[in-house]
Amino acid sequence: MKKFLKTLVIFFIPLSISAQQLEFTQHVVTSSFTKGADVIAVDLDKDGDMDIIGVNTHTIAEIAWWQNNGYNEFAKVVIRDNLNKARSVRADDVNDDQHNDLVVAIYGENRILYLENNGDETFTDYEVDANFVGAHTIDIKDVNDDGNLDILCSGFDNNFHNGEIAWWENDGQDSITWTKHLISDRFQQSPFIYGEDMDGDDDLDVIACGELNGEILWWENDGDQFFTEHMVDSLFNYAHTVIARDVDLDGDMDILGAACMSSKIAWYENDGSQEFIKHSLGFFAGALWLDAVDLNNDGDRDLFGAPQGASQLAWWDNPGNQQFVKHNFNSTFTQSFCVVPAMMDNDNDTDLVAIGWNSNKISWFENKLENPNLFDIPESVVYDSVYHRYLVSNCGNGSIVEIDSLGQQSYFNTELTVSVGMHIVGDTLFVSSDEGDFSGIVGFLLSTGEMVFYVDIVEKQLLNDITSDLAGNLYVTDSDANRIYKVRINDMTYTTFVNSGLGCPNGIMYDKQNDRLLVLSCGLPNRPILAVNMQDSTVSTVVNTGTNANDGITADDIGNTYFSSWSTGKVYRFDESFSYPLEVVSSGHSGPADIFFENQSNIIAVPNTMSNTVDFIPITFTGQNEINNNNIEINRLFPNPFTDQINLNFYLPEKARTKIFVYDILGNMIVELIDKELSRGDYSISWNGTDNNGNLKSGIYFISFDIGDHSKTIKVIKY
Repeated sequence: MKKFLKTLVIFFIPLSISAQQLEFTQHVVTSSFTKGADVIAVDLDKDGDMDIIGVNTHTIAEIAWWQNNGYNEFAKVVIRDNLNKARSVRADDVNDDQHNDLVVAIYGENRILYLENNGDETFTDYEVDANFVGAHTIDIKDVNDDGNLDILCSGFDNNFHNGEIAWWENDGQDSITWTKHLISDRFQQSPFIYGEDMDGDDDLDVIACGELNGEILWWENDGDQFFTEHMVDSLFNYAHTVIARDVDLDGDMDILGAACMSSKIAWYENDGSQEFIKHSLGFFAGALWLDAVDLNNDGDRDLFGAPQGASQLAWWDNPGNQQFVKHNFNSTFTQSFCVVPAMMDNDNDTDLVAIGWNSNKISWFENKLENPNLFDIPESVVYDSVYHRYLVSNCGNGSIVEIDSLGQQSYFNTELTVSVGMHIVGDTLFVSSDEGDFSGIVGFLLSTGEMVFYVDIVEKQLLNDITSDLAGNLYVTDSDANRIYKVRINDMTYTTFVNSGLGCPNGIMYDKQNDRLLVLSCGLPNRPILAVNMQDSTVSTVVNTGTNANDGITADDIGNTYFSSWSTGKVYRFDESFSYPLEVVSSGHSGPADIFFENQSNIIAVPNTMSNTVDFIPITFTGQNEINNNNIEINRLFPNPFTDQINLNFYLPEKARTKIFVYDILGNMIVELIDKELSRGDYSISWNGTDNNGNLKSGIYFISFDIGDHSKTIKVIKY
């Protein structure tokens, strides 16, 4: 029997990230939305994922909804078309019926339109105002603090009309009546309006700008909706966009401004008494948008913007003192009109959604700061050695997720309703599924993800784990039916291979060395590992595990067998003779399911169904020569990859010289973590993920342990 060392635990502690490390990946939603003018991200159908709504300024304009299927795959739904230049759209529950409604400014028709959601994302149209000249930008806020959402709009006129900024009062009735209230008509062309409490008196004030006279103003609400005008800047030429944000996080609202035709951007610092200090941010070609949010999760607000005059979307890193540093993040998105923040992939960073007037594009830009967690009740893991990735099945939404060598997650396939057991044979990934249009055994090409195999097992009840023999046959457990099915790959036929004596079979694997199936029984006394004879299908007991809720079973290349238990949250190991004592490989898992031993790197992958995580547990085989025949305890690695810091916790059974170094993939030692004699006991050290100079790129590294006469190397991935 060969001994092994347990592995270290790596705890992920989110820290700040430098501007140079922040990256965005563009995902095109559409490239055929002509002259797109405004976009918002909102969960329109309230199904838990972010949808996208856009309007365009074409003479046959649309109000369009790109419905998210939960995997950031979007289907376009035209809500309204044949409009003359729709310019702005906002969404909120205007009538308080728990459904998101829409309000749209139709510039070419001088109209403000309220689209009431009927509850199924069909809409009934109501005119808010059929003669508001140059209806340009909408905001939806409770202006008079009566509990009903009102509408704000700015007027932008090219024909020397005396433009207006106004609000329309919602009377709160089932069939809403809208009453217009003029705030100001000082601007001929007012392209933007925004409602916010600027003076901290708990009523809604208004900020707006005038493009021709280059002014930014705010109107103070006295609580009875009488507005007093205050100048913020009279020299902001061609002002186009004004948004209120607490940029410096001092408790009062500042103002962000973008001026399109003068290519200026600035933020105006509120001194607490509504005196505004202008901070210019330099040249931004055709500046049409500027907003603020914490993009790099460092606790302060960064800026991001869209230029009409260039193809460079940009963000400005706030180092904490509002001395903003500009970074371009896309150079192909031409004449963008606006860019808005949204969490599109349900990770812990803010993504961006932009619309391009000249490029006809709507795209979302994935913030790569945090790795999105795509797991939804992960059930099974396999390793694809050809493409160097792990594949994970999800019971919750049926998706199959791939994890690349840098730990990045992406969808491999999203066609199934439920994905359970997985097994690779040749160039095909076989998956068991017992719900939806493709319930049975499904095969996908590893190279493309294309479905190329399907067998419906008609009498199935609860398909579970899957394995294969050397003759091209698959074997699938059916936990509820107490069966194992045999599926022939070459002709896509199946038979019942075992129909009794299994006691709720769960995990299954082919034991090549002994030409038999090994099956975990969840229902028989003492929860045995069973052997199934390949010639006559007879069932016998190999060993009793004595643990409950056993799930996954796997083996390494030297004859050791591993299985997982829900009831204990542990992964156990038997040697090749299945002799006691039963050894614990790792613990602390949350519903560990169908585990997989990856023999190239000696790593056990453990899907945790209850925490939506996957643990990767490196195993090192060290031979018989152990200190006093005791294991040096190095706890499991979690998670790997990591980002900013790891803690290494280990136990020495007696005094030993301990050296822990980190090497790069070329074998260069980059940092020494410890080199000293340590006494018996528990130890914990940390590594901040950098070399001796305080720098380190993302990539693969190796932590080397030399403890007494024993050595161990563990691969880790930093991103």
